[in-house]
Amino acid sequence: MPKIPGEGMGLWAKVGFYSSLGLILPGGAVAGFGLGWLLDRWLHTSPTFSLILGLAGAAAGLIDILRVLTRAEKQDDADERSSGHGPS
Repeated sequence: MPKIPGEGMGLWAKVGFYSSLGLILPGGAVAGFGLGWLLDRWLHTSPTFSLILGLAGAAAGLIDILRVLTRAEKQDDADERSSGHGPS
């Protein structure tokens, strides 16, 4: 699991971290679709499993993005409280 952005990370490390989030959703969808395609070929079915597992992979990617962003937001809030620079 990547480190959550905080005060210890430089600007480019934060840019790299948040840029990588853009690959999670399509990666999950492609992986699910690929697994579904293999199942469809093995079971001689239409694109049933490809569609179902592709959507499931996209949903899993979305959940993972939301989980990482929620944890990053909590970390940023904790860093602001510890440094004494809360909202004004």
